[in-house]
Amino acid sequence: MKCKYCGVEIGNSLECHLCGHKQIGKTTCPVCSKLIYPYQEYCSNCGSPTIYRKSEPIKKVTPDTSVHSEASHNYHTVSESYDYKKNAYDYKKPFKDLNKYVPIQKNKKTFNHPNVRKNKRIVKIIIGIIVAFNLIIPIAGAIIGFIGDSLETDETTSFDDSGNSSLTDFNIQQDTSRSDYNYNFQKNSGGVYIYQNHLYLATGDQLLKYDSTLENKEVLEEGSCDHLYVDDRGYFYLQYGNLIFADHQNNKKTLLNDAYDCYVLDQSIFYIQNDNLYCLTIDDQMNKVDNKKIKENVTHFSIDDQSQRILYENLNYKNQLIDFNGNVLKKDVDSYDDCYFSNGLLYYRTYQGIYYVDLDTQEEKGLKEVDNIYRFALARDEANQQDIAYVESFDDQLDAYVGDEQYAIYDDARDYFVAGQYVVFYAYDDDYSQHYFIGNSEGMYTSIGE
Repeated sequence: MKCKYCGVEIGNSLECHLCGHKQIGKTTCPVCSKLIYPYQEYCSNCGSPTIYRKSEPIKKVTPDTSVHSEASHNYHTVSESYDYKKNAYDYKKPFKDLNKYVPIQKNKKTFNHPNVRKNKRIVKIIIGIIVAFNLIIPIAGAIIGFIGDSLETDETTSFDDSGNSSLTDFNIQQDTSRSDYNYNFQKNSGGVYIYQNHLYLATGDQLLKYDSTLENKEVLEEGSCDHLYVDDRGYFYLQYGNLIFADHQNNKKTLLNDAYDCYVLDQSIFYIQNDNLYCLTIDDQMNKVDNKKIKENVTHFSIDDQSQRILYENLNYKNQLIDFNGNVLKKDVDSYDDCYFSNGLLYYRTYQGIYYVDLDTQEEKGLKEVDNIYRFALARDEANQQDIAYVESFDDQLDAYVGDEQYAIYDDARDYFVAGQYVVFYAYDDDYSQHYFIGNSEGMYTSIGE
């Protein structure tokens, strides 16, 4: 992990050893070491619960997936070293059952009792069977693998470095909508934005700009960039705690320092600094006009741009709905898992489907029944006037739902961003390197050369 202030490599430390900057409560997943954010309950990379997993039951929260250790998860192959959806008790239970044959050793006399010796023999037999079974399985697997290799000439892998289409099929024209941006804003790391037939892509290492054919690119920034936003003035991005603006001639200006979760809405920029929610007002020349504190003790927020409201969570896991001036509109709002605003409605997901709620009337409705949801997005294909639900499952399957039709896009996508009918996602190869792809709602996709 790199320091968000100076960019020096700091490993998993929460405080930079060079500049002393605290990493705003950010830490890493205890399983796969992916960077996680304050009060993020599940790792965005492997789906494991984090240290921020709430202990008390809350409304509409995704059921727990079990934690497994980094050492026991084989990240570099298709197969798993074990079923990580089981918890530790599932594996300990056979051994707990085995313990009933072993008596408590109170004294030597008790230990030499005939029934005890009988139980010891049973235990030895069972252990012998288990050991023999564990030895036979790898040997049999090696034999089967050898036979399979002799029958097949092509090596198979889950990573597809090309796609089922070509870049010529993706002549991007539709700009990213505000609803798409609201979803992408929740993703924290990286970002995608389409503006005036150009695609802006923030990877973990660079900020890139592609033309409409996606064959020509320009490197706009080196290093990790978050919360990407583009309009006719230029592009905004967050890098190492600094909010940077660059016009379309790449003239750059730093607007904020030591900030995170920066949301651009016209002349206003909402952001968090030292657990406080602020609103920075700028003019057309990117000069600061006003900078006011809206709310204290804020960990995360979502913007309802249509109704000019903010749903935020405080340090005590309480949610409130406020206006842009900080006035409370609704106290103790229910906690919704993985939610964002679109057209004034709050969309969220459960393990069984996608739903939305009108926070004014509290009316809730189901949008799409889909099992095993990990991430979701509701996008709009303006060209064909239809809504698209993009869903990534806990098995990393990325699908698109258009009306009553379901289209499979990719079977090993790790995260994605949306821009209407287009979806940009990445996958890992056998060396655990990221590779980016672009797809559409009909299941066509192809790789983007970073």
